[in-house]
Amino acid sequence: MGVPTLGCPCRVCKSSDPHDKRLRPSILVSRGGQNVLIDTTPDFRQQALRIGLERLDAILLTHGHADHILGFDDIRPFNIRQRSALPVYSNEETFRVIRRVFAYVFDDKPTLSTVPSVTLNTVQSPFELLGIPFVPVPLLHGEMEVLGFRFGQAAYLTDFSKVPDSSMARLEGLDELVVDALRDIPHPMHQTVEQALALIQQLKPRRAWFTHIAHDLPHAETNDRLLKMGLPHVQLAYDGLEFEVQADAAKEISHQRGASQASLEAPPGARSTRLSAFSSSQAWASRYATFGHASVLAIGNFDGIHLGHQAILRATVERARALDAVSTALTFDPSPRKVLHPESAPLRLSTNAQRMEWFNALGLEAVVVLPFTLDLARLSPGEFVEQILVRDLHVRAVLVGENFRFGHKQAGDVKLLTELGKEHGFDVVIVPPGRLSRRSSLQHHHSPRSRRRRRFARWASSGTALRANRRSSQRHGNGPPVHLPYPESRP
Repeated sequence: MGVPTLGCPCRVCKSSDPHDKRLRPSILVSRGGQNVLIDTTPDFRQQALRIGLERLDAILLTHGHADHILGFDDIRPFNIRQRSALPVYSNEETFRVIRRVFAYVFDDKPTLSTVPSVTLNTVQSPFELLGIPFVPVPLLHGEMEVLGFRFGQAAYLTDFSKVPDSSMARLEGLDELVVDALRDIPHPMHQTVEQALALIQQLKPRRAWFTHIAHDLPHAETNDRLLKMGLPHVQLAYDGLEFEVQADAAKEISHQRGASQASLEAPPGARSTRLSAFSSSQAWASRYATFGHASVLAIGNFDGIHLGHQAILRATVERARALDAVSTALTFDPSPRKVLHPESAPLRLSTNAQRMEWFNALGLEAVVVLPFTLDLARLSPGEFVEQILVRDLHVRAVLVGENFRFGHKQAGDVKLLTELGKEHGFDVVIVPPGRLSRRSSLQHHHSPRSRRRRRFARWASSGTALRANRRSSQRHGNGPPVHLPYPESRP
């Protein structure tokens, strides 16, 4: 619960000693500029701010109780800054809790707001992080199976009542031991001070630190008591404590690498990486440009995502990966023709939600859905490029089809876009029409409500123009592509 405990008038909760101010326990292991966090407590944000944490590389969870996981959502800024999913390591019981409590993280739907992006890795044997082995140590928290972790010559064992005999060998030869010692009064799920001291006597670490301490134990008095007991190497841990740890060489677990890697394979539903959607280019900038990230853009209406669209979008993802940029689709809602020529605007083949699913399936990192307005339509090609692509989206490359037109009255084409790219320092890649087939991997996403809609959905998903009745052919026909009044890519 932390100390001071809410509503408690005891002398420890009222103490002026800063060591008696205890946030929920966790530990940060740092090496070579990288950081591994053990437990995302409800106080994680405050703890990270206090030390100026700017990077996070992995998370280890000891168990799924609220006081050890409820800061999980606060990892989002690191996802945004580092543009990557964070690996999380624990046992399957903990991950069942994580999937339930943070279900929104794992529903794999595109989102307008940020959510944590993680991969869950079930561990049973040693695994490598920071170039050193991390060894999971099974413990019992009452009847609940939890984990402690050994890293180098240190071990962190919080929230447990018993160490199984099979785990004792993993704790031999420690320099530093951080160990649960809740209070003097027995508790069914935690060690008492007496039990912690008995374990320390067995393991004989060079130094030991009590953690998960209740308000029953005053910091200074308890340390004095331990000193008088002839235990100067045992003390209460405190917020902000730092100590050096001797690191083991990673080669020491190389013989177990096969088993370790097998245990780290993410099971179905364990990955949470998804598309981020924005309703303006400025919103994209506030998320990415703030941290110096640039974009690789695919621009178009992308209604139906036929094979030509897929070729552009996949090429966008590959180019962004090569440039370490954000793969982004720039599209519009409503469609330009719906605003400028509503009387002749064709029916939409896909909903916005469907488009988001397809973008996500193709591996894009972000999509900007610009509301198409008359003001947007009045932008000249140069203004569109300068204000949206360059100023807001920090574009490094634009990928379009060879028929691409943009700007007021379709004044811009791929030739002008290429010239503007040279002027503003971004590449323009013209993706040629691909070979079309009758079926596509994205076809199953369609659920049209009429026979005619099914025909059009099949055309949209495969790139193959299927014959419909005469009226349908005239409206959506098999002839040359129709140029929309604003940016559109129709390979």
